[in-house]
Amino acid sequence: MDSIYLDRNESQYGPAPACFEVLRRAGQAELTRYTRDFDRGVKSRVTERIAAELGVPERAVMLGYGAELLLKMAVHRFVPRDGKLLVPDASWWYYRAIADEVGAATGTYRILRDGDRFRYDAAAIIEAYDTHRPSAVLIASPNNPTGNSIEPDVLRAVLEHMRDAVVIIDEAYWGYASTDNSHVARLIEEFDNVVIVRSFSKYYGLAGVRMGYAVAGDRFADFAAYTTLFLGYQQIAENLALAALDSPEYYAAIARRIEEDKQMFHSRLAGYASVTSYRSDGNFLLFRIAPAVSTALRERLASRKITVKFFSEPMFIDHMRLSLGTSEQNALVLTSMLEAIDSTNEGSNEYSVAI
Repeated sequence: MDSIYLDRNESQYGPAPACFEVLRRAGQAELTRYTRDFDRGVKSRVTERIAAELGVPERAVMLGYGAELLLKMAVHRFVPRDGKLLVPDASWWYYRAIADEVGAATGTYRILRDGDRFRYDAAAIIEAYDTHRPSAVLIASPNNPTGNSIEPDVLRAVLEHMRDAVVIIDEAYWGYASTDNSHVARLIEEFDNVVIVRSFSKYYGLAGVRMGYAVAGDRFADFAAYTTLFLGYQQIAENLALAALDSPEYYAAIARRIEEDKQMFHSRLAGYASVTSYRSDGNFLLFRIAPAVSTALRERLASRKITVKFFSEPMFIDHMRLSLGTSEQNALVLTSMLEAIDSTNEGSNEYSVAI
């Protein structure tokens, strides 16, 4: 049995069929020539396409080697040595690592637990901002690993209060809860201190291609120049990104499957005191698991060669994050969880999951 890796929020369904057609058609030109999009006054075909879809000027869109590089470049650009970056307290460890790279400190604001959800709280963010007075603030929506998005009224309240800092909104997990883009143009027009970062790695299933983009207003023209490559970008990667953008029906179908499987976990695990299944707007779920169940679960997942993310951080010491896979893979994980619960005498022995 092959190993199943459900620990890095990668797509197990893969990209749209049109992307594989791009690879079949690739020839010498894509490998040996630089692009000439600068001759038309644009950075790339992808920035041109994204700008049209978002309703923003092409100059507002920047490309990078995944959202990871754009986040790194933004922090390096806007947070000085001995400055401070403000991030969620329950978030991706990499945010703090970037601040360390520039010799900056990291401050945090609380994400609150609210039953089977996490949520952003405007008062908590504003209090942390007033305390730390950071050069830049990072908001992840949806946030990894808690899965919650920031509500529009909460975002507006904190942006109104933080006009003196650069606010980086990490939307790498955009698409699963909604593909609405109407907020992007409004935000960068109303708040000139906002940079929105996205990825083709998650929703579009192109993690191996390493393509991301950012959107920002004219205040960040120097940052746009900083991220722009005069000789252009990888042509095959651009072609893959464009093929993905041309395949909305395929990705919508995958998102529906993932949402159905999230609901399967919530409904089948409801009522067990030993497991909490948190609601998520991303392609992953966070679970709080009692230690005895966690030990039994690790053994069962290992026997099925399934790898998930068990946390070692103090805040999430009793938590597991599952990257949603195919329906078959998800059913195996859920079966393992129910078996583990049953082994601690809380379950009912009815743990086989039908697909």
